[in-house]
Amino acid sequence: MAIFENPNSPVQPQRGVYGWYAQKDGKAPIAIYIGMAGQKESFLPKGTLFRGISELQRNTFTSNSPNYNALDTDFIVGTGILFFEKKGYSCIWKHLSNEPKEEFKFVNAEKPILQNPNNARIRDDFRIKREEKGYWAARKNKEGVKKAERAIFSVLEKANY
Repeated sequence: MAIFENPNSPVQPQRGVYGWYAQKDGKAPIAIYIGMAGQKESFLPKGTLFRGISELQRNTFTSNSPNYNALDTDFIVGTGILFFEKKGYSCIWKHLSNEPKEEFKFVNAEKPILQNPNNARIRDDFRIKREEKGYWAARKNKEGVKKAERAIFSVLEKANY
């Protein structure tokens, strides 16, 4: 079960930077993903806690409209969390900064496993992109989710996690 280390400090919704970490046996935590919220002004602001919950619940499966042939960040991050939990790790969410523009600074320093440290984007090998237009949209079902999970787990296992 994921742990939200500081969900009420600061009061949410709060713009800024947050991170997901995996930790086991008192060893140094592994950065899974560093994200940000609130860089764009919004009528209904979504804070860092909202983003963390959305990822944990894997709210969005695919979103690269109009192709829908790659997996969404929510699904990728949530599946990364599942992977580590199945291996006995505790997964921890933390609010790191109130300034969304600091995301790259944290990604560069912590080098999360799901992200490219040069641009803070999800690594292409975790997007599991397919040539067929609508590939993942057509597989938004139990079997498709399992197939996507296996693909992400395979990438993580090849990286010796």
